[in-house]
Amino acid sequence: MTAYHTISVRAIRIAAILLSATLAGCADRAAGEYPDTPYGSVSIAYLKTLARSASTVIADDIAIAGYVAVNDLYGEYSATIVLCDESGGIEIAVDSRTTATLFPVSARVTVHCSSLALGNYGGRIILGARPTGSYTVDRIAASDFGRYFLIDKSRPAAVEPVRILIEELSPESIGRLVELRDVTFADQAGLAWCDTDPETGEYITTSRVAYDRSGLSVAVRTIADCAYRAEAVPQGYGTLRAIVEYFNGEYSLRIANHGIDFGE
Repeated sequence: MTAYHTISVRAIRIAAILLSATLAGCADRAAGEYPDTPYGSVSIAYLKTLARSASTVIADDIAIAGYVAVNDLYGEYSATIVLCDESGGIEIAVDSRTTATLFPVSARVTVHCSSLALGNYGGRIILGARPTGSYTVDRIAASDFGRYFLIDKSRPAAVEPVRILIEELSPESIGRLVELRDVTFADQAGLAWCDTDPETGEYITTSRVAYDRSGLSVAVRTIADCAYRAEAVPQGYGTLRAIVEYFNGEYSLRIANHGIDFGE
């Protein structure tokens, strides 16, 4: 490690402490209250407003901080974490298959965003590295984690889900950890969360549909790597805790931390 690199990392960590001290005051500010060229700590909601094209490289010297809501502990997200603050949540693409260890749920993470990129994937904003190919963002390389992340595991705080109804899903919900109560999977109950490919027998990413009492519905997407992909979708009515996703006009949910609570 060169002397320059050592000084840079130390400077970044000192800056993280100073930036995090101002986070509480910034988290609830409306986007319009920030200058055109922001500096310092900003809310996740504000950061997402900077995504003004399919891929936007962040030139401003800004940082976000929040708590990890979900990682790959149950395989629900692969090489991705979801970070939340009081203003919202955002997916962060990272080049790691052990995010449950590196970014444990409830850990406080400060992200230095300068030179990272925001990708707009069908209306869902993802934070990652500057793209080098056809994707809107690349995954942040593991060798760069020390440059961009300050991970504090010493003062964990669980992200509390926002209780919401299906009819209340909105752009502000995207990326948030939410809780939907009194929903059912109707005739899809009893099926596995993921179907299998009839030719290979391998699990494939699958959407099931949850309904509320009024008949409104939302898709619940489970990726093929999910640890409970073979479990049966529950019967009756119950509660889901999930991250809100969005693609080209359609909201969907991805269950977080096996957050399925259905009574017998």
